[in-house]
Amino acid sequence: MMDEDVAKSPKSPSTADDGSGNIARDVAIKSKLLVRAIAEGGRFAFADFKVALGHLRPGPLLAGAVMLIAIGYALTGVYSVAPGEAAVVRRFGAIVQPSVQPGLHYRLPWPIDRVDIVDVTSVRREQVGISAPEEEHIHPEPPAKLQALSGDTNVVDVEVIVQYQVREPANYILNVEYAPYRIVRDALRASVTRLVTRLPVDALLTSGRQSLQQAIREETQSRLDQYRTGLVIVGVDLQKAFPPANVADAFTAVNTAREEKARLINEARGYANSLVPEARGQAQQLKAQAAAYRSAVLARASGTARAFDLLWDEYRKNAEAYGEDVTRYRMYLETIEKIIPRVQVYALDTAKGGSFNLRLYGAQNGAPTNGEAAR
Repeated sequence: MMDEDVAKSPKSPSTADDGSGNIARDVAIKSKLLVRAIAEGGRFAFADFKVALGHLRPGPLLAGAVMLIAIGYALTGVYSVAPGEAAVVRRFGAIVQPSVQPGLHYRLPWPIDRVDIVDVTSVRREQVGISAPEEEHIHPEPPAKLQALSGDTNVVDVEVIVQYQVREPANYILNVEYAPYRIVRDALRASVTRLVTRLPVDALLTSGRQSLQQAIREETQSRLDQYRTGLVIVGVDLQKAFPPANVADAFTAVNTAREEKARLINEARGYANSLVPEARGQAQQLKAQAAAYRSAVLARASGTARAFDLLWDEYRKNAEAYGEDVTRYRMYLETIEKIIPRVQVYALDTAKGGSFNLRLYGAQNGAPTNGEAAR
């Protein structure tokens, strides 16, 4: 009742402090009594346990306990490797089994042997140079841009996705001291920075991307092998290679001009392809006509030459027959050829005798007169 009255009636500050002190004192007294009871009960329980086991000898009990402990310690060396994993067994730090296959295995218990199990089938994926929202970050540090200088001194932003997995568990355990994605990322950045300098920016943005992607994979793998990381690059995907935002408009204009150039070239090639067959047909026709003309000229020339050869043979024969004055003889023959058709022959009966005036016959029949020859 006194406590209830104290709690309900208003008191001065000193009176309230005295009530709090009484409560704390009661709690302390009760705690001491509880601890004393537990101690006395434990003493009584130990005494009962001693009485129950007092007839047993301590030697066999100790030996059995040691044996159980030894068996339990030996059983700690049993371990299992799941499918898709490989285990590396080290004895005092030195590797004794570099790649233990899946299954149930045994090794010497700790601290003699140590087993590290590595996932060797999962393909891990790392994005380099790709910006992502903060909630999508898979690593503690935020993603950073990957910028490289091209062969013609242009800055290019590059985005690459690389896939990798563990190939040699022993090298991976011994030589990879921090997160593997950092090693892969750093090796990839170094490879991209060096290889981009070999190509001009036009090739990076167009035709040279495929060869650059393969070169990045090979050089990154070479760097990882040089570091003996035990990691293998499964694939490299060159997502983008583009100019920085502040010069993107200029690059767009250049690409547009390049596309226009390619379009005009294709149109010109199409026009040329349409003309070339026709021109080739005309050329073949002209060649055929030229060949026919050539054959005709050769045939005509051959005939002329043959006729000249025959004429030459005759000339030589006449030269032998008539001496060297063949030209005069030819003129004589030509004159005879002109005169003979004009000669008129008259048949006269001279049996009766008498004389005849041949000029009269010639005048009547249109024979030549005034000194023209008449026979």
